[in-house]
Amino acid sequence: MKLRFLSITFLFVLAACSSPGEFQYSEIAGNEEGLSQTNPEPIIPEDSIPAATSDQEENTTSSLTAAAFAGQFQSFFLDPGKVKVIESREVEWSDSCLGIDQPGVECVPQVTQGYEITLEANGLQFDYHADQNGGQVQPATLGLIWTRQGGEEKQCDRLIIYLPDIAHTFWCNSGEMHTSTFILQEILSKEEYEQFMDLLRYFNKNSIDQSAELGSEPLTISLIFHGQGSTSPEISDQQILLTMAENIFSRISH
Repeated sequence: MKLRFLSITFLFVLAACSSPGEFQYSEIAGNEEGLSQTNPEPIIPEDSIPAATSDQEENTTSSLTAAAFAGQFQSFFLDPGKVKVIESREVEWSDSCLGIDQPGVECVPQVTQGYEITLEANGLQFDYHADQNGGQVQPATLGLIWTRQGGEEKQCDRLIIYLPDIAHTFWCNSGEMHTSTFILQEILSKEEYEQFMDLLRYFNKNSIDQSAELGSEPLTISLIFHGQGSTSPEISDQQILLTMAENIFSRISH
């Protein structure tokens, strides 16, 4: 009964935190340097997205759950009527970050009582971590981790995406380190977001590594793609995934 109550409370916390509205390309909200982007490069090359499977089971929530999620999942470009709470579990987190890696955030080692909540939407499952009171709620299922290290410019770039829509970045510029956090609706169009979801549904978890010699300095680019599908990406598909991650990172950091 306690877990059921927390699940309902959690849904209302998410809905209260939302800020629905149409995506605007002209300005990346929250960019530290106040930069804008007009007609940014597509995150995925045209005609390169595999056909999405049509046999995904469609789960619907109760009217109470759908109403609670309505505002939040409008921001995520997801249909709130197809979001389902799968499970809610009591957990002891080992740190103040609720067990979630966030670049630039220092986590205090301390036992934190809380919950792990599993949701399902659009054929994907993802977890949220929450503290006992629901005051801190964080998405916890990885979508991808992309890194670019070295080269003559001494790059130290990193992008982490948690499903359904949180992007954390870390990068170096002129010897200074920067971190930033965005929701994907601030940097992707609805179509681009749906393409990203298609790739997560279609491909399985895969690690991709690239390295190159630029002058005297090696440059390493790697991607861990946390797909939930069953298909292993071919070499051309791997390049599509790398390009997508780099373009998302570029929109945030430049």
